[in-house]
Parts: sequence; C-alpha cells; structure tokens
Amino acid sequence: MKEPHPNLVAITLDVARHGVARALPEDAIVVNLTEATPPGLVAKILARGGTVLDTSATPSYVDGLARAADGKSGRLVTGVGTAPGLSTLMGADLARDTRVRTLRIGLELGMGRHYGQAAAEWFFRTLGQPYEDPATGRSTVPGANPWRFSFARNEAPRLAIDIGFPDAGIFPDGREDCVRHYLAVDPPFVTRLFAVAQRLGLERWIARHSPRLTKLSQWLPKIGPTRTRIAAVAFDRDGKEIASHLFEGGDQADLTGAMILLTVEAIRSGDARQIGGSSIVDHLDFAQALTGLRRHFPETKSIDTNTRQKPN
Repeated sequence: MKEPHPNLVAITLDVARHGVARALPEDAIVVNLTEATPPGLVAKILARGGTVLDTSATPSYVDGLARAADGKSGRLVTGVGTAPGLSTLMGADLARDTRVRTLRIGLELGMGRHYGQAAAEWFFRTLGQPYEDPATGRSTVPGANPWRFSFARNEAPRLAIDIGFPDAGIFPDGREDCVRHYLAVDPPFVTRLFAVAQRLGLERWIARHSPRLTKLSQWLPKIGPTRTRIAAVAFDRDGKEIASHLFEGGDQADLTGAMILLTVEAIRSGDARQIGGSSIVDHLDFAQALTGLRRHFPETKSIDTNTRQKPN
C-alpha cells in the first residue's frame, strides 16, 4: 500500500451539517463532483474566500450556484469537466465567429464501463426531465428535437437526443444566440432505444425511477467502447453550417479529472484574481485544453480535433 502524500490530508465531511464550511481552509480549492452539495454551503465557502470548481451538468443546479456566488469574495468556476467543460470551450471557440447564430453540441458516451451512481442517475434523470428550449423559452421534452451528428470524419451520422444543459460562457457577452445540446450513447442502438421510450411518453417515468434504473444498469454487461466523443457544429442565421470541431478521447471520468487539473493550473498561474461567478471559458481556451490533455494522456492517440471551415 502506498504511503499517503505528506501534503494531502483526507477529511470526511457531511455537507448537510451546519458549519461544515469552517472545517475547510479559507483559501481552499473545492471541487464539486456531484450535485449533492447545497448552494448554501457553496455560498459560505465563497464568503470565506475559497474557490469552488463545479462539474455539474444540470442547468437549474448550476444557476443556483451562480446566484450563491453573487457578491462573494471567493471564486466559483462552473463548467469544469468534459461536458460541460471541454464541450463548452469547443463551442466558445466556434462562437468567436460573429456569423454564428446557432451551435449544436453533441456528447457521445461509450458504454465500455459502468459509471458511478451520481453520473448514472444524472444520465437517466436528464433523459426524462423537461428543459427550456433555448429558441422559444418553452418547456420541452427531451427527444422532441433530435439531431444526427457525425462524431468522426467519414462516419455516418448518429442519432443524439436533445437535452437541457448549461451553456454559460459559450457566446461572448451581449450576444443572445442559441445553443442546443444533445446526448448519445455508443453503441448507437442504445440511443435509439431511449428515443423509442420517449416517443412512447416514458420520459417522466425514466426520470422518476432514475435511482432504480441506475442500480439495474450496474448489472448489465459492459458494451461498446470506453471513449468520449464530442461534436460542436456552428450555423449561420440561415441555418447553413459554417464550421465544426470534433473531439475523441478516452474515459469520460479520466478526461474530467484532467480538465479539473488544467483549470486549477490556470487559476494558480493567472495574473488577476477574478472573484464571484465565472465559467471555464474565463480561464482556459480550446487550444490550451487540447495541449494539456495531450500532456496528461501521451499514450492516448485517439485524442484529436478536426476543424473544417466553411466558405462564406
């Protein structure tokens, strides 16, 4: 058994207990990996000057954290992970083109491993939870507006299901444009099964029984590759595709861990201290993230990006 690192101390905390924030150092960097942390606790950490990096993917929860950061002396960074996170940086890079009016961002998760309970529950809950349509502002059922993405060059498009997802920081300030998010599973037949269930009106049942479905999924065989693919596609005001970014990497949990480390490094090396709420876009860009991921995964040759620029 390895000896513990002298600079690391393990602390077990009950986030629901009163006063738990005082158990952390005032300048602590706290990584919120699940959506079980109350926004009130995050507010107390930030009030004491701490930094909170959040990896959450539920828009309403992230909005609650952003409100908690308002007026605090600490720093909240949302979208720190693979999606949101790397996917956010991909979209933001495309959105620098002023012609872009709509972004479609698709995430494909390989089923070559069993994800943890929190991640699996989020998956089932998200596929069954209505979201606010970014174009109309109306409540929309996931799967009502599916899309097909080519997650790799020379590959047939694959079905992806529309979902609600955080998009803070993708478009520059002052631009009110549309970002649509989608979720797919590899192998593709699993995505099609969920699409059929949603057409049968079972989406609310899926969300309501997400804990039970999570337990069931742990007993199913591991199928498909252990990889993560992201496609970000930009369109102009006429719906014409302008450009796209494609990314293929390894295990989603490994990529998220690396993105957290890259964000910590960026914060530590930054010249100015930014307080209050911010997004990963305020600390990293897509090129920096790719360089960092290649540094941490030198043996993973599947990490790549493809960009094609469409003419005017």
